[in-house]
Amino acid sequence: MAKANIYSLGGTVQASKGTYLSRLADEKLLELCQLGEFIYILTSRQMGKSSLMISTASKLKKVSVKSVIIDLTKIGTQVTVEQWYLGLLLEIEEQLMLDTDVEEWWQANDNVGFTQRLTNFFQHVLLEEVTSPVVVFVDEIDTTLSLNFTDDFFAAIRYLYVARAQEVNY
Repeated sequence: MAKANIYSLGGTVQASKGTYLSRLADEKLLELCQLGEFIYILTSRQMGKSSLMISTASKLKKVSVKSVIIDLTKIGTQVTVEQWYLGLLLEIEEQLMLDTDVEEWWQANDNVGFTQRLTNFFQHVLLEEVTSPVVVFVDEIDTTLSLNFTDDFFAAIRYLYVARAQEVNY
């Protein structure tokens, strides 16, 4: 019988393979996610950020908190602004199994800019369809460095966080 390899060299530790060593960051991230806090995890490449995210999402599921994990490398950088934002929403739709057809909703709301459509989607679709808490993880944000429109994306994230002071559902 072949000996199982408990090591994971490079990349995210797979759920069924390798050994994940919990760190203080695991406890802290889980706690902050459950409190609904806005969190940045910043460190060098290959330091376990993605593994931390996957591990935390798994633990959140056990306490009835839904997670969305968006790996921005999947959306890519050779896309239009509209394709990029729509790609984000399609990831959310797929992972949360929303009833709303995101492509139809996106087209029906083309009277507002892309960033406002993103925030409107959270307010009028996600918050109405998902009654349990939701944590959205955004991984590989360094892919946004070459895009000329992501300042608006990060401003939208800040808006959604700050809007919680006025809107209880956030």
